Amino acid sequence: MLRFHRVAPAGLLVAGLLGAAMPARAQLSESPIKPGFWTFPRQKAATAPDIAAACRDHFEVQFADGRFFGVRTRKTERNGVHREIDDVGRCTFDRAAQADRCDIKSIHDDGSVLAGTMENKYSFEPDKTLKMTVTPKLITDTPLSNLPFDVFPVRCPDDAVWNSLNEIPSPK
Repeated sequence: MLRFHRVAPAGLLVAGLLGAAMPARAQLSESPIKPGFWTFPRQKAATAPDIAAACRDHFEVQFADGRFFGVRTRKTERNGVHREIDDVGRCTFDRAAQADRCDIKSIHDDGSVLAGTMENKYSFEPDKTLKMTVTPKLITDTPLSNLPFDVFPVRCPDDAVWNSLNEIPSPK
């Protein structure tokens, strides 16, 4: 799975001034993706249970210098839980472009690795939800995997990540 990433007070003001007709492009002095645990669902996670569920499925650990790694939770055939690192990389915020530019390696279940870059641009929805448009440029044999897509970055509560890492499925 690809990295799905990255709210500043100035950006919120811009969003309010531009109105609800279209998403407001964020005006940021730094990346809104700060150190900690993040998830990047394709649909808005509006409630605490939605956020916890998204964090349980996949979260990324963000470091202060822009490095990150993603952890995916999968159920195994024997009703177990398997956690795996599914991507690693580093992002650098380009203030002029208002985007994070990321080097990334996406690790697949079969051990194969796709490497490349991504550009993450930020805007705000009319309800002030942060939206990120991801444009991947990965070395791949299918052009569909490099199409831009939108995600809605959400900070994962520490408890949600801790509970996910300590989850033990109940026996059948």
